[in-house]
Amino acid sequence: MLNIDSLSLKYFFDENQDFINGAVVQKIQLPSRFEIILNLRNIKKSENKKLYINVNPKYPHICFVNEFSIKKRDISIPKNPPMFCMQLRKYLNGSKIKSFNIVKYERILELYFDYIDEIGSLTKLCLVFEFMGKYSNVILYNAVSKVIIGSIHNVSIQKSSIREVFGGARYIYPPIKEKLDVLSCSYSTFFEIAKNLNVNVINENFYYFSKPLLNKILSKFQSIEELFSFLQNLQAGNSFSFMISFWGSGDNISDAIDNYFSNVMFEEILSTKKVCLIKCLRKNYNKLKKTLLKKPDCKKFEKYKKAGDYIMANLYKNCLDNFYIDGVQIDVDKNISLNQNAQDYYSLYKKAKVEFEYSIKRYNEAKEKLEYYDSLLLNVELAQDFDTISQIEDEFSEIGLLKNQAKKVDKIRLEPIIYKGFEIYFGKNNKQNDYIISKIAQGEDLWFHGLNFASSHVLLKIKNNKNFPNRDVLEFCAKLVKENSKAKYSGKTSIIMTKRKNVKKPPNTYPGYVTYKNEVEIVI
Repeated sequence: MLNIDSLSLKYFFDENQDFINGAVVQKIQLPSRFEIILNLRNIKKSENKKLYINVNPKYPHICFVNEFSIKKRDISIPKNPPMFCMQLRKYLNGSKIKSFNIVKYERILELYFDYIDEIGSLTKLCLVFEFMGKYSNVILYNAVSKVIIGSIHNVSIQKSSIREVFGGARYIYPPIKEKLDVLSCSYSTFFEIAKNLNVNVINENFYYFSKPLLNKILSKFQSIEELFSFLQNLQAGNSFSFMISFWGSGDNISDAIDNYFSNVMFEEILSTKKVCLIKCLRKNYNKLKKTLLKKPDCKKFEKYKKAGDYIMANLYKNCLDNFYIDGVQIDVDKNISLNQNAQDYYSLYKKAKVEFEYSIKRYNEAKEKLEYYDSLLLNVELAQDFDTISQIEDEFSEIGLLKNQAKKVDKIRLEPIIYKGFEIYFGKNNKQNDYIISKIAQGEDLWFHGLNFASSHVLLKIKNNKNFPNRDVLEFCAKLVKENSKAKYSGKTSIIMTKRKNVKKPPNTYPGYVTYKNEVEIVI
């Protein structure tokens, strides 16, 4: 994974200094203990932008974000802002950025503000962003006295022997490792160091060039002369197109960084949510599997009835020895009458029958619940966006699989797939499956599902009975079911199809559970 490097930060500075210098801080938000969003407005340009800063050790970076990338990062603003957020709002809300600076050779960005305190004195404040892996931080300090006002992460002497960061301490720059500057370095010096084109050697001896960046550069140049010339040109700030391609794609450096990290964060957050849900589900899933290992056996209680019947048939005998039924010895208590022996066995029969009926009920409930859990597991595995995952989390909470109540999501909205003029809907989770059946489907619409395995519900809208879909459309719907089911990678798969009027949702059943009749089987 890429990390923001000093050269990318320099390019970001060059690209955006006209907007940031003189911009006013309109709003400050801290979605988490790693993230800050500064809503900036440049009055001269009549333009608003959101500056996003992330100091998470996994992916420290800075860029401008829009609503789409905010949603991709699963950002939500807490109701109660943390202490550092309140400090930033106190000192910086409504303030204008007077200057904007990148510390030379470092991954440190500084924003300077003028602040008028309670007695009317003007002082200079600095908000500094340090993008340095596990030491990444955001610090607000007095630029005159160098005294720290607050930081997003406090660093004590126990955490770092190099410098302390907390309110009241003096702000100092982190130590800088001595390296060479390729712009002030002679070709002969560069040649002596980099003649073997070794990424680690160049990275250790020259400022600005990270290992991932050098790997991309060295894949383009095999000549030491071309490499030296390109590195000089790159450090001079004349290779915006290359830097954009290094981060991926975008109209500018900020967009490229935003696209890269929003995708990385999206994949990681989605994967983490999936792992948590699957782990929670597996615990209960395994318990149900154990319940289904032993199906209740009616023979255990039927033998008591047979024993009672046998004794009753032999009441005419004064005495009855122990006997066998189905190879099992039946004991006869000679201290009591034969009739009493028979009644005792009938009592055992009634008791065992009640236990059997309860066990059968419990077994069938476990079997039904296991099928439901199969559908939940499939939903989690197929989820590709946060809305779908949030709906699944909501469902987990409703059935008691999650202790903490999930955040209630907005009303479900499903967009149809248009295929050869037909509208086709499919559910990505059980809530969406229920929504399709209850809100979208009508009597003559065609409903598709996997035969005896978990799958999405697919609905083909039939708006005009005269315009019935051809075989190609029906096969497309069946394939859609297969692609969103447990049988995705199977060979031949049976898909059922029936009209919506033949599908019923029984009361008090799990989300997504339906019964059906008059189905037709399609083999895909």
